[in-house]
Amino acid sequence: MSADAALPFQAVFRQNDAEAARGKYLARLFGIFSETLVDLWCRDARSPYENLGRPTVHHDGKRHTLDFLFRDRRTGRIHVVEQKCEIEYQGYRYLTLTEPRQLDHHRKPAFAAFLAAARGERLQVTLKGTAQPVDGAILIWGAVDAGGRASTKAETGLDDIVALADVIADLQAWRPEAYVALIEQRRKWAGELFDFLDRRR
Repeated sequence: MSADAALPFQAVFRQNDAEAARGKYLARLFGIFSETLVDLWCRDARSPYENLGRPTVHHDGKRHTLDFLFRDRRTGRIHVVEQKCEIEYQGYRYLTLTEPRQLDHHRKPAFAAFLAAARGERLQVTLKGTAQPVDGAILIWGAVDAGGRASTKAETGLDDIVALADVIADLQAWRPEAYVALIEQRRKWAGELFDFLDRRR
């Protein structure tokens, strides 16, 4: 994955701070299918991780469904995964992960369960109702700089922090059939909507 992939990713959404409406619109549109991109990335044998599905984590007496369960293709280790891709929120404050404190505003119980797994707490995890041993946790963030990755991993115990910008760069380079089909489909759907809105009666 390219370390420079974050810059073009950022520029797509933040070309002009005066155009706040543009950033909000593109961020909401992208958010509809951004998790699908990660799943397509994991389906490719060149990805370091395989997606096993959506796990349920039992923490503080409650059940929480997380975004993914990854298996490392090299080591076989299993990780619970949460994806946080906040692009325009609070003036792009969370677009790029630069420090651990950016995680502090995620206060929902599901994220607390995720961080507990990162710290190595022994939690009950199930996948489709079957108990699943877990070795750690992985965070997916929009863009990540090197310092932010290192400091956040050190403070939280996360095994890896994956930049969605790098996931997209890989998909752009690999061009798997399902990825190309997804982009063509979503472009077609959007075109059909705007063609309808522009219709003259």
